[in-house]
Order: sequence, then structure tokens, then C-alpha cells
Amino acid sequence: MKFIFALLFLSLISPSEMMTKMTDTLYIPDKKISVQGVDGENNTVRLEFDKDKKILVKTEKGEKSEIKFADMPLFLKLFFFTADKTAPESLVVSAKSISGALHAAGINTEVSTVSASEYDGSAVLAIGKEKRFVMANVLELSKESMRPVTLKIGDETFVFSDYHRSQLPLAFPGNIKFFKNGALQGEWIFLRDEYKQK
Repeated sequence: MKFIFALLFLSLISPSEMMTKMTDTLYIPDKKISVQGVDGENNTVRLEFDKDKKILVKTEKGEKSEIKFADMPLFLKLFFFTADKTAPESLVVSAKSISGALHAAGINTEVSTVSASEYDGSAVLAIGKEKRFVMANVLELSKESMRPVTLKIGDETFVFSDYHRSQLPLAFPGNIKFFKNGALQGEWIFLRDEYKQK
């Protein structure tokens, strides 16, 4: 029965509407967004995004780099964008910008289907697939929250989880895992203190 409702829901919402809902759920009102965590080897990772300047400053293993929005890695563009809820149309503009970046990376942003995450089995809306078992570049959004769960492009996969435990609750993943050809390559952890392992 749930699957039938999921299919009905999907038939009522287009991939572009999914992207707009995603940007709405990930929206952070601050003009400067900052998160700090660690990588899998406990090295500090800091991400600071200035919405006005459209620049991300990434500090990793003591190395600082400035990245313009246009050059930002796709998986970070999902979370750092310039929308402002005082101008609601800016959410649509940001969603179109992210959708364009997904399309440029090889995701067919015109098609979607209900699927299941291969990492935790949760129900997802898969942008980039017409059918559940088709192999394709894809952005999977949680069916419940509309937040990114998985981004898969070519042999690279990014898995996003622990939103409810992150420094910015419900808006930023507490954990980002990086895979290449199915093998774990790295991890960033942005958990609040009460969720960190002692």
C-alpha cells in the first residue's frame, strides 16, 4: 500500500519540483554558513560559505583553499547555495542552478522514480532513473525529508546521513562518505558533541 502511495506522490511531483523542495529543506538563513568536523583520520575539516561573495573556504588537513561557487564540487553545491527565503523565487533559481549542475555531470534531470537506497534500504526518490533497477547517474532524495541521501556519478558515490545529529540540525549531513568503485575513500563527520564517540 505504501508503495502505491509513493507512486501516486511521484506522479504528482516533477524532478524540478523535487529540487525546489530539496533546496527548501536544506535552506540555512545565515549569510555565512560554517560547519566544522573531522575526516576519517580525525583531521579537522572546516567549510565556510559566504552567500554574498559566493565563495567556499575549505580547510582540510591544515590546507585552506577558496573555491568559487561555479567551481565548487557538485556534492557541496547541494548544500551551499545562495537562496534567500525573503525572496522565495530565489529557492527556484538555486534549484535550477543545482539541477543544471546535475545535468552537466550526467544526471538526467527530466526523469525520476521511487526506489530504495542501496546503503540503508530507505525509500528514496531517484532523480536520473526512469525505473528502479536501471543503472544510471543519480541523485537520491529521502522520500520523507527530501534531503539528499546519495549522489552517484560514474564510479564516484557520495552518501549523506545523520542530518538529525549534525551541527546544523536537519539542514546539513552529520556524515558524508566518499566511495570510488564501491570502495570507501574518505569520510567527513560533522556531528554535534553529544553524538561524537567518546
